[in-house]
Amino acid sequence: MVNNKILESIWETIQYSGDIQFVYKRLSFEGKPSLNVGLNASLQRCLVLELPKKTTLNLPNSVKQNLSLEYYENSKCLCIVLLDSMFYDLFDDLILSIFNRISEISDSDEYSREFINSFYKWSSFFENKKSERLNIDQIKGLFGELLFLKNQLLNSTLNIDDILKSWKGPYDEGHDFVFDFKDYEIKTVESSKNNIRISSEFQLESEKGKELELIVISVVTDMVNGISIKNLTDEIKVIVLNNFGDNSILLNALFQKGLTFSNLDFYNFYKFLPINEASYNCNDEKFPKLNKSNLPIEINAVKYNIRLNLIEDFIINETKY
Repeated sequence: MVNNKILESIWETIQYSGDIQFVYKRLSFEGKPSLNVGLNASLQRCLVLELPKKTTLNLPNSVKQNLSLEYYENSKCLCIVLLDSMFYDLFDDLILSIFNRISEISDSDEYSREFINSFYKWSSFFENKKSERLNIDQIKGLFGELLFLKNQLLNSTLNIDDILKSWKGPYDEGHDFVFDFKDYEIKTVESSKNNIRISSEFQLESEKGKELELIVISVVTDMVNGISIKNLTDEIKVIVLNNFGDNSILLNALFQKGLTFSNLDFYNFYKFLPINEASYNCNDEKFPKLNKSNLPIEINAVKYNIRLNLIEDFIINETKY
């Protein structure tokens, strides 16, 4: 299994000298395709996929903002080139993702197709985009969703990519996590608070034929011993890689909020310690909620608070951290 430490040690051994097109070293001899990392004549980092000599590939070069895809007919190599050294860490994530996706594929058409598709899937993450900084409440909410996602990845028997795809919170549509038979709405609050904020009449509306659970994660802000969203994201990335999942799904979700694996460091001054997680049955007819289905047609855009100490009877599961 190739990981970040192994990859970094390989980078340290690569030295370019001379006028050759590029110099590279194979990532691992365990994988079936020959996937390599190296440097080109401009000393730019590259990911090089060697193809069989009989390969015929009609592929024009593609240059994105900080990433390019090139095909060298003479050497039968597909090459992804990093054009900006600021993205070294993200480029390593792309390399590990591609390695996991193609390492067990023996058909050259299939693994070259996966290589090319990964380039186009990841290329937008390498763009220099400016976005508004998230505030502490937004980061706290994201922290709770990432913590729930991590626990799902560790404990669920579902396919790892299906769990990643279930996370809908950053897309601001429906519930925070959407599965076939059950949805989850996540609220993260300081442990000293008694209220959670419901931001619309749709937030606790269950879809017909599906269960809906409200997950309330209580935290304390702790800048010394707390956990940042980068800490959580790094843990999730490792879990996904170890289970041969697709980290671009995670990255795309974060990207909806202007976040990338590279800029999560900006939010390291927000750290939280999870204290308690409680799950509430929102399908219970007596659970207090204002939904579109039980409001007069004249009323919409409803926002309201729920007092946690008054809904303890609806708790179906509770976990102490």
